[in-house]
Amino acid sequence: MNLTNNKGFIGRIILLIIAVIALKYFLHFDLLEWLRSPKAQEIIQPAITFFKILYNWLDDVIRNLIVNKAPTF
Repeated sequence: MNLTNNKGFIGRIILLIIAVIALKYFLHFDLLEWLRSPKAQEIIQPAITFFKILYNWLDDVIRNLIVNKAPTF
């Protein structure tokens, strides 16, 4: 099993957590509070809607490919 593609993944997660903690401690910026604010929701909501539409479209395409696949005998 070759895991060279995942090299450094956990380190990046730990670095992200440290960055969020540093923002809170040094700059008094609460990321979760900001994400819950109406302004952030106004910014994030179009991206969430886009990914929901994309997911539903891909789901329909894949289900149609599976259902309409005729056996080749």
